[in-house]
Amino acid sequence: MKKILRRIFQFKRMYILLLIPLTFVLVALARLDNRWVEHFFVRFIYKPVSYAVGTAVSLFPFSLSEVLALAGIGFAVFCIVRVIINTVKDKAKYKHILYKFFINILCVISVALFAFELCMGLNYYRYSITEYLELDVHESDVSELYELTKSLAEDINLYRSLIEEDENGVSVLSDENRYQTSQSARDAYRSLSEKYTFLKAADIRNKPLVSSKLFSMVMTTGIYIPYTFESNINVDVPQFSIPATMCHELTHFRGFMREEEANFLGYLACMESKREDFRYSGAMLAFSYCYPQLSKADKDLASEIASTISDGVMRDLIFEDQYWEPYRKTVTAQISNDVYDGYLNANNQPSGIQSYGEMVDLLLAYRRAQNQ
Repeated sequence: MKKILRRIFQFKRMYILLLIPLTFVLVALARLDNRWVEHFFVRFIYKPVSYAVGTAVSLFPFSLSEVLALAGIGFAVFCIVRVIINTVKDKAKYKHILYKFFINILCVISVALFAFELCMGLNYYRYSITEYLELDVHESDVSELYELTKSLAEDINLYRSLIEEDENGVSVLSDENRYQTSQSARDAYRSLSEKYTFLKAADIRNKPLVSSKLFSMVMTTGIYIPYTFESNINVDVPQFSIPATMCHELTHFRGFMREEEANFLGYLACMESKREDFRYSGAMLAFSYCYPQLSKADKDLASEIASTISDGVMRDLIFEDQYWEPYRKTVTAQISNDVYDGYLNANNQPSGIQSYGEMVDLLLAYRRAQNQ
């Protein structure tokens, strides 16, 4: 037995693999009792680290994670080619070469898993936003959902009438570029953080993705990278959706990882903005979740609201539908959907992608609290 262990641990890097069981221990403890996540991990580890790294990475105007991803792919190809060449050159030692190669892969995986939990994963187990805002989430009757959806419809009609549109009658943002949009998203979230101090964090910027078209192919509008604490945005999508996506990703940076909470807080951030196009984006996001739920509950009430939607809003909705249509039924989109659903299930979101619909409950609870 000692001989086997000695052989296994002949490479000092093997000890890095101990990070794998340590990662599972941390997750198990978080599942067992999330109080230490909220009161220790978030306060003394995540917030100071994210503040320092996020501030430093925001100095780069481009997506550092996008550059590192390309470099990583190049390095991986280089390593594979090198291993193949070495095994061909020295056939007598091919087992040793392959053994060392796979150990290196396992070490990279173990470090990536451990870093993921420290940089983001454990945040999935922190307290719900309902506890921070003291929201009472419970079943609501159709009339309450109707009033919420009607109010959102009035909002999108109002804000749509105040923003610019292109030659095709589709709404556009008032910025010259997405870097200016990013600054407005930071301003909006800063205003929301003054209202709810638990949201205060480093003032990071959103990064437009050069590979935005590729992200559209997998039906992704934005992605938060935990290793660089970076918010990356698909800027190829219809413009009116970009502000809400930016605020959504900035929510993840603040340690709220559940998708329904990121949507909800992203909506609140948009509504804090002084810009009508940001408020339109946030209201459209909320409306896109409430209207389908109302339609399921009462088609007549939903039709009543649909009849009030302005022509401008309808043009935007049609344009958005036409944009995503080529990607919806592709194999790439389906694989992406299945992978992300599995990811959410593995990270304390048992309803998977369906958790996005839970935003409606948060909106209803928030509206209820505001009325009181």
